[in-house]
Amino acid sequence: MKLTLQCALILGLTASCYGEIVLPKVVASKMILQRGVSAPIWGWADAGEEVTVEFAGQTKKALPDSSGKWSVNLDPLEASMEPRVMTLRGKNEILLDDVLVGEVWLASGQSNMEWTLAACHGDDHRYAATQATNGFIRVFHVEKHLQAGVPLDDTVGRWKTTEEFLAARMNTVSAVGFFFALKLQQELGIPVAFIDANWGGQRIEPFVPNEGYEAMGKKMGSNLNDPAVIVERLDKLVATIEATKAAVQEGQRPLVELDPNLYGWTHNALHNAMIAPVAPFAIRGAIWYQGESNRSSTDYFEKLQALSAGWSEIFQVKDIPFYQVQIAPYAYVRHDLRNTTLCENIWKAQYKGAKEIPGMGIVAIHDTNIDIYNIHPVHKRPVGDRLAAQALKNQYGRNVITSGPSVGSVTLSGANVIVSFTDVDQGLTTSDSQAPSWFELSSDGKTFVPAEAVIVGNTVSVNAAAVPVPSHIRMGWAETAIPNLADKNGWPVFAFPSQLIGTP
Repeated sequence: MKLTLQCALILGLTASCYGEIVLPKVVASKMILQRGVSAPIWGWADAGEEVTVEFAGQTKKALPDSSGKWSVNLDPLEASMEPRVMTLRGKNEILLDDVLVGEVWLASGQSNMEWTLAACHGDDHRYAATQATNGFIRVFHVEKHLQAGVPLDDTVGRWKTTEEFLAARMNTVSAVGFFFALKLQQELGIPVAFIDANWGGQRIEPFVPNEGYEAMGKKMGSNLNDPAVIVERLDKLVATIEATKAAVQEGQRPLVELDPNLYGWTHNALHNAMIAPVAPFAIRGAIWYQGESNRSSTDYFEKLQALSAGWSEIFQVKDIPFYQVQIAPYAYVRHDLRNTTLCENIWKAQYKGAKEIPGMGIVAIHDTNIDIYNIHPVHKRPVGDRLAAQALKNQYGRNVITSGPSVGSVTLSGANVIVSFTDVDQGLTTSDSQAPSWFELSSDGKTFVPAEAVIVGNTVSVNAAAVPVPSHIRMGWAETAIPNLADKNGWPVFAFPSQLIGTP
């Protein structure tokens, strides 16, 4: 349950103390509403004050509950590129202008999702600059890194147009989110928005809603959920501000210590302050780029399950479409470039999630000019484009390629191991015209040695003189591996872990 605030200054809900309608930041001018669903609109007002919402020929009415919160659901809307006004009336009147209807997605994760256009390769931000007048891409940008011990009613953020965030030196919003939305907008020909809520360096756990943990049989409690304690802390905060104000008026410059844990702390504090406040704003699905900070976690699959279940619940989207980026190769251990910790803990969990969690998919990006000594790959446009391909096929019925081939059967033929692949489109090739790289063989499934490989039709034949009787094979299974095997359509073949070699 979200915490209802009484005259909560820090969240800007002061108008509720005077009986006026107050809206969360995500319900505002320049927003894009999700088409085709019953889209929620909500806010706060005095108990007993009827609120009327008018938009696109619809009129909806609601009465606030005992805490002052009200909500209505608009009937499903068709996509519209026409800027329209939403009118809200109660004791006051609010006009929200330039409202469009289209597709809305959540873009979340750690630093590689937070990475801005300004930090990308020059080709990326030069291409982005060509879209400066594209008024049909919008972003609700959660602008601060925030934490709270309980789900809050509002966050710090605002809607931005393409013109706004490109003009701001391109250093404010997610590059992956932008390129994802741009590709969808170009292909669908309708407005597209993304909710940008990211925090670099964070593990997956802080993003997971309570509902997700509960779905996995775990309880995520807060160490502070007592309104009386919160009010006491607010009183101290007000006293601190008043004392500081008086000191400044006397010419002093005192240090101001505010309370960063006003609402306590819990393991999913990021979700509580940055994502929970925008729910249940209607969205189609989510894109996710995170995992570097969980490299040593052995339960990442379970956390992906919890995140998917939680977002499905709070955004009211059954089996939420959830497209993740396979974490790029990086030299986490400089003295051991063949370390497999990331592969075993994160890549395996990501692959398993894409196979077993309803709505989940994955794209590989190891072929996008990766520098293994830079944990932040600078080419984000292909990442966004590949994520968009998954959505275009699965949500919008487009006939597009959504992934490269994956390992299929592995059999022994004489001295050679024959690897076949699923989802081969135009045939196998290599990105550099060299022999397939990063194939390894083992006689015991533990010690692997580099092997020679050659493409034979839609299979790869592999052998190693040092392993005359191989029992296992793997490809690209190292944190720094950048295998060159690809489909002729340009999509890379997925790396794969140790596979037991069968017999024909």
